Formats: sequence, C-alpha cells, structure tokens
Amino acid sequence: MRVNPDLSVNENDLEEFQEIISFKFKDKSYLVQALLHGSLFSGDKEKLSDFRKINGLENKDYEKLEYLGDSVLGLIIAEHAFHDTGINEYARLKGLTIEGVATKIRTVLASNESLKPVAGKIKLSRFVLSEGHVNIDGKLSDIMEALIGAIYIDGGQDNTSKTDEAEGNYSAAKDFVYQFFEIDSALEKIAVFNPKGMIQEIFHHNRLGNPIYKVMEEEGPDHEKKFTVGLYLNDKLLAMGSGNSKRKAEKAAAELHLKHLQDESPDISQDIE
Repeated sequence: MRVNPDLSVNENDLEEFQEIISFKFKDKSYLVQALLHGSLFSGDKEKLSDFRKINGLENKDYEKLEYLGDSVLGLIIAEHAFHDTGINEYARLKGLTIEGVATKIRTVLASNESLKPVAGKIKLSRFVLSEGHVNIDGKLSDIMEALIGAIYIDGGQDNTSKTDEAEGNYSAAKDFVYQFFEIDSALEKIAVFNPKGMIQEIFHHNRLGNPIYKVMEEEGPDHEKKFTVGLYLNDKLLAMGSGNSKRKAEKAAAELHLKHLQDESPDISQDIE
C-alpha cells in the first residue's frame, strides 16, 4: 500500500484492495488501521502521529482490530460447528465435545499454513503498511484477523439499516470468511494443522496431565519479536520451538515433539485419531 507525500494512504490502492476482497468500507480508516504494521514510521514518532491524524486512526497498529477479529472468527466457526452435521458426527465418534472440535477448526483456519493461500488470494502482503525492509510473512495471520475485525466493525456500504446494524456487520464478516477461508474442509485438516491439540490428546490419552509451554527467551524490537518456547512434561523439557509470536513458538515446539514421537512410533497419530 502506497503512502502519498502528504501521508494520506493512496486512494487507488485502497480501492483496488476493496475490489479484491469484494467489500466496500463505509469508513476506510478501519481498513487502513487493519493493514497498519507496527514497523511503519517506527523510528519517527512525530511522523507516525501525523500519519494517524491524517488517516483518522485511533491506534498505532492493527493489534486492537486483531483482537476483535479473533473473537468474530471464533463466533463464525462456533456457529458453523453448531449447524454442521459432519462436525457433530466427528465429535460423537471421537468422544469429543463440539466446543473442542470448534476450537480445533479455529486453530486450523487461523494457522499460518491455512492463511498463506488466503493471503495470496487477496494479495495481502502487497497492501500491508510497513517498512520495506521488514519481513511481515509471519504476521499475515494476525493482519487477516484484523481485517475480519475491520469488516465486522464497519459493516460495509450495503449495510445501511440502523435497526439491523449488528446483524449486518456480522453477516459481512461471515461472508468474507466463507468466501476466502476453506471453512467447509477444515475438519479434514485438524490433525495436520493442530499439533498442540494432538500433543494434548496424547498427554490425556496417556494420563500425563496437561502439556506446559514456557517462554524461555524473548528478543527483538516490539514489531519484530522472536520467542523461544519450551514444551514441558512437569519439569522435563521435551522440545523447543521459535516464532515471531508465543503461539507460533508453542506450535513449533509441539510439531518438533510430535516428530520425535512419530520417529519412535510411526502409528502414534493414528492411535489418537
């Protein structure tokens, strides 16, 4: 996304992105906020302040909208799980709760692996507002959730009814998720994309209690943090993983421990499926 000399965001770029995602914002400041990475003007607080004022932004980056989008995505998935007979049957056969399966599906849909093709479809990395030297690939899943939050809070140009505003906003976010996320096929990918869930099932299956994840190291500036997390059984370190968020570092640690377990016993994943 280009920024004009007067620090306003390029209108043509905003229009192009809205065409790609098939959603027109009533208030484009929500879209700009969702696409704003913390690295933009991070070395110049005065310039960042001017940028925010000119573009009508409340916050310094996308993170507040990410929090909202995460909740909205969770609600959309919970509703889908409630109505989907396949998910209900899967839960029954596995002896799992619907909310447990819905949590797994949400993890699948919000995982980096699932979001890479989604981000590619909407050319997200091209439109994120960040410094050019910063690698934002690891943040695309967070920015995608921020975009869902922005769509929900704005509701779109077609949502003009004040009486049904909340319902219209939810429908707009739901339409976006169903258009770009593979929500109908998420159930098939649970085992592949949810290593933390698999670790927890293995622990419970073997009556080991709950896995414990501890942050062992944290380094880098706020907009480019790197975390190292350890996966523990009681006080025993089983594996370590790194990532640009605690969640991703935990997932990396779980993936590594799963690999160790599968090297020792190739059928372990089938045992808990």
